[in-house]
Amino acid sequence: MKLQIELTKFYTEKDELRFFMALREIPALKSIQGVGRSLIIDFDLRGLGRDSLLELIGILTRYQINLKPIGILAERSKFAWLKDKRWYWYGEMFGEQ
Repeated sequence: MKLQIELTKFYTEKDELRFFMALREIPALKSIQGVGRSLIIDFDLRGLGRDSLLELIGILTRYQINLKPIGILAERSKFAWLKDKRWYWYGEMFGEQ
């Protein structure tokens, strides 16, 4: 599954490097493609588990990247837990409080 995210500003070259290193540590990541200020991240959903998805959300949150594109995963029963309103990302991911 491909997700497109809009990047924010990186403060240093090493800051940007750490962001991409963190993404590449997610086992289900198949590829990353830059398109302007966006990234298209391709995941193997069979290998994307709860821990990996929590890691992705944490990385995107740390770098203040909009979480709405991740919300589409909640349409799959495997990731329905994303819609639990008690999680810190709920409002940003689904535009609700």
